[in-house]
Amino acid sequence: MRFNDGAAYERMMGSWSRLVGREFIDWLAPNPGSRWLDVGCGNGAFSDLISLLCAPKSINGIDPSSEQIEFANSRSIEAPVTFQLGDAMDLPLDDSNVDIAAMALVIFFVSDPAKGVAEMVRAVRPGGVVASYTWDIVNEGSPSGLLSSLLRQFGFKPQSPPNVQASEMSNLEALWSRAGMDAIESRQFTVERKFKNIDEYWSITSLTPNIQHIIPLLTIAQIDEVKKLLQKRLSVGADGRISQNATANAIKGIVVK
Repeated sequence: MRFNDGAAYERMMGSWSRLVGREFIDWLAPNPGSRWLDVGCGNGAFSDLISLLCAPKSINGIDPSSEQIEFANSRSIEAPVTFQLGDAMDLPLDDSNVDIAAMALVIFFVSDPAKGVAEMVRAVRPGGVVASYTWDIVNEGSPSGLLSSLLRQFGFKPQSPPNVQASEMSNLEALWSRAGMDAIESRQFTVERKFKNIDEYWSITSLTPNIQHIIPLLTIAQIDEVKKLLQKRLSVGADGRISQNATANAIKGIVVK
């Protein structure tokens, strides 16, 4: 269910990704001059944030999609960065190669999350940090969670990542604990995004990867009804702008070897 078109994903989900990514980096409080590993880097959005906010020594982005890597390589990122094809469960890095490894909105796509976490631990030096943040899909905390819920009421089945349970906080904590890390901390972030009106909200949210296949199946009457239900559930400001919250679960730990 991963979305391979980096440019389209940036248009639809880039704002959400940047909002929660900034919160996550503030929480990590990384040392400047660190060597970063961005696992499942996608179109390079999180790597770009690392460059802007963290003064890294280097960034290594790994992703299985050639389309995403191509888009990531088109970005103008100031920090030294390398984007390459690779599998989260078999990282193309030597042991103890980086200071910080992170999965940004990715862990529920990994077919064996425990193996992916173990690979990050292997790639990070002793005393380094392994971290992740992920939309809280189990509790409908993702940007498309509300619309997905309404579509289910109409009898449709939005797609789910292969390991949706990995997004739940207790499961993240168990993964990090089993990987043998120290000083494990977890935190939940809630971010807000505003839209001009319900039509802008619909045009963006209806094209997210897990539900875009459903939209052509809806009748005009169904779309109108869904929009009415959305307006009842979304916050509307005095200026008429619509706002929605999304929730992400985050975790970090120190590598002990």
